[in-house]
Amino acid sequence: MTTKKLGLIINPIAGMGGRVGLKGTDGKEILAEARRKGATEEAPFLAMQALRELLPIGGSLVVLCPSGDMGQKQCEALGLEHQVVYETGQEPTDGEDTIRAARELENAGVDLLLFAGGDGTARNIFTAVEMRIPALGIPAGVKIHSPVYANTPKKAGQLA
Repeated sequence: MTTKKLGLIINPIAGMGGRVGLKGTDGKEILAEARRKGATEEAPFLAMQALRELLPIGGSLVVLCPSGDMGQKQCEALGLEHQVVYETGQEPTDGEDTIRAARELENAGVDLLLFAGGDGTARNIFTAVEMRIPALGIPAGVKIHSPVYANTPKKAGQLA
């Protein structure tokens, strides 16, 4: 059986603003306001819903991901074989981390890039890899207008 390489990127702050009546979480000021209003990170949890769908094929899969909440922690929690290919080095992470991580995943030759976020995250992914590798979004943001997203996190995992 051939081992497949799945690229994973999670934007941990995606969707936080919408949960407290803001229009997304784009920018440090909006993120700070979302946190002041009590918003918490939900994208990592939504990503895990998708990743659970991959557990039955886990033996034929290695997940390549960034460190921390951008993928590593979720793989460890689920016991998925993984390899960190990008060290974030800062909290909170930002769009530049997404772009750099996506480029590292492309260089590592992933078969699919699975990412959790909103439309801003989708733009970052496209900036990094354009259409050179297949990408699939786990919906976790406020503004989900891009057709790259599955209808639900579970469906994203099933499709992946």
